[in-house]
Amino acid sequence: MFSSASELATKLRDSRYIIDPVTLAVVYLAARMQKPLLIEGPPGCGKTELAYAVAAAGNATVERLQCYVGITEDKAIGKFDEALQRLFLETQGEDLEKDWGEIRRRLHTLDFFAEGPLVRALRHKDRPCVLLVDELDKVDQGFEAQAFKRTCSCFRLGRYLYFFEGTWVDLDERKRPRSVPQLPKWATPEGWAQGLRPNVVSKSNGASNGAKVDDDGCEAAALAKAIEGMAELLGRGLYRGLLRDLARVWNPREIQEIALLQRVLEHMRSAERGLRRVEAALDKTGSGALVPILKTIGVTSLERVDNLETLKRIVLELERSAETNS
Repeated sequence: MFSSASELATKLRDSRYIIDPVTLAVVYLAARMQKPLLIEGPPGCGKTELAYAVAAAGNATVERLQCYVGITEDKAIGKFDEALQRLFLETQGEDLEKDWGEIRRRLHTLDFFAEGPLVRALRHKDRPCVLLVDELDKVDQGFEAQAFKRTCSCFRLGRYLYFFEGTWVDLDERKRPRSVPQLPKWATPEGWAQGLRPNVVSKSNGASNGAKVDDDGCEAAALAKAIEGMAELLGRGLYRGLLRDLARVWNPREIQEIALLQRVLEHMRSAERGLRRVEAALDKTGSGALVPILKTIGVTSLERVDNLETLKRIVLELERSAETNS
């Protein structure tokens, strides 16, 4: 929709919307990556107007879902017009018995469906569409679950949305994105329709060796599962820190390269060995020896350590202290 953040800024100014650099970067990345924006703030701060300004800047239409307490999925998604269906049946009286299958099929097409804003937004083809969900915090969990399931069912999305995780974006010193992450092929409508899934290569991609495709997918899944198993052993700080530094992801299942998965797992196992050495040294020195070391390094606790270099420094200092005490 926008070739650069500067183009977006110019078009927003033309739409008479003032935006700060950080919000501009977030809006630009969301547009490029086709991901939603969750915006919160006091009334009158420009949340709703931002959607209309972005739509105007991108020559898009706006579909607005106004949420409120007690809203139902029929209001958001839509429902079949029963009166119109009955009228159609009355006009097809002579054909009901001999062509009931075709009539029944037609009754459940979009010709008889009163579309809600969610469906209308998904069905826009001629122009891009900005879906504005206003006052989302006012809906209850029952509505969220039912609307989600019905939308996935209507558009054959299955578990498509369950696979989405946070995406790592590197920012420069001015909080601008260094590069725009690319969506994996499975995350595009075309890729999903072709059968692509996370860590699975589609059989229709022209690969001549189907066994190799399956083997790679199985190996990647096994490595990702092994990495996930390290989360409890390492603790949140080290686990997320290693994923961040090595792969720029929060979820190992987003890593597509087997070599990178192997590298991440190797570093996590090294971190586990380091933690064991910390425990062994503390058995000799007592927990009090750890406090001045952490203070020198500038972390408040061992749980705050998020990289191997810092962990290595702690291990060496503790083992040196243990040798001195012995």
